[in-house]
Amino acid sequence: MTRFPNPAIRRRDLLFSAAGTLPLFAARRATAAVSRYLVYWGTYTAGGARYGTGESKGIYFSRLDTATGSLTPPELAVESANPSFLAIHPRRPLLYAVNEHIDSDGKVMGEVSAFSMDRKTGKLTELNRVSSRGGMPCHLCTDKTGKVLAVANWSTGSTASFPIKADGSLGEAATFYQHKGERAGGTPGQPVQIHCHSVNVSADNRFLIATDTGLNKVFVHRLDVDHATFTPHEPPFLGLKTPANPRHLVFHSNGKWAYIANEASAGCTMLRYDPKRGVFEEGGVTRTLPPDSTARSTPAEAVVHPNGKFVYISNRGHDSIAILRIDPADGSLTLVEAFVPGGNGPRSFNIDPTGTWLFSLMQRSNTITRLRIDKTTGKLSPTGETLPLASPVCAMFVEAG
Repeated sequence: MTRFPNPAIRRRDLLFSAAGTLPLFAARRATAAVSRYLVYWGTYTAGGARYGTGESKGIYFSRLDTATGSLTPPELAVESANPSFLAIHPRRPLLYAVNEHIDSDGKVMGEVSAFSMDRKTGKLTELNRVSSRGGMPCHLCTDKTGKVLAVANWSTGSTASFPIKADGSLGEAATFYQHKGERAGGTPGQPVQIHCHSVNVSADNRFLIATDTGLNKVFVHRLDVDHATFTPHEPPFLGLKTPANPRHLVFHSNGKWAYIANEASAGCTMLRYDPKRGVFEEGGVTRTLPPDSTARSTPAEAVVHPNGKFVYISNRGHDSIAILRIDPADGSLTLVEAFVPGGNGPRSFNIDPTGTWLFSLMQRSNTITRLRIDKTTGKLSPTGETLPLASPVCAMFVEAG
């Protein structure tokens, strides 16, 4: 367990990086820059068209030196079934993963797993597993205090919250919210598919945000950290006017803007956010492919660079990473380029805490590609380093012990 020398540092380390993926208990020191990290890789272990080769065994890790970009070959951290997305506790060496399951009868199921982390060896030890209360959980996050875990269930279209116990294990679901209603921007009475695809917590820790691709909505819930519960806010959602199919949402570090990877088309929607009222307003949609491209592409992941100047979006189909420049005045976007790193199926990617390296996870070609980031232009360039890993779909960074 990490110990803090004084309350001021403890409060500082509760905050998250701009990318929203790295707990700062593991990211920053007041006296010296950190260069060595563990990178945890979520994967699909089942075979088939949706998942991959079936050769993975669970969650893997590599060691990263951010000064040189050196990355060690992935090692198995723990065996786990389809741990497709990971979340790191903001204050303690704990890791959480969703587990997608399909039983012998073809019924979709889901669990959430809790693990303790050895930051010296990189190994994980399972603490417990609980039902996700829905099918095919695909995304999860903790609140800023580390008391609550929230999960998005994709196939059954629901959101659930869980208490994180004193030992880091998970209690049973404290709140279950089934998405329902008509599709925003659609024809009244038209059949819809309901698919919750991401969950996020606002910077002030007051609201839980969930996106639903089928309903074309961004749900907003009031978060009760002490009871690990949430209730619908007023208004309870933002219904998007454009047919975006909002997949992954990420907040800007200023807490006033958010960006969504749109699964319906090759685009990124900008949202304006009022943190006092907990209300979103729809902004513009920026294309994530070159103007002359006719490729069919479905964006997947969205990450804001730690310097707050760029948003990166993965384009499946076009198999590229789009770089979008953020206007510092109003948060609007301009496409810089759509860089093709090589490989098939960039379902996810992530940027290291220093903002120097981007790791593209190619689910269908079973590779991890390291790219260099120009922090001034946002552009990507190849490093020549590609590591093999079966069906990689998530990357999270933790300071090495």
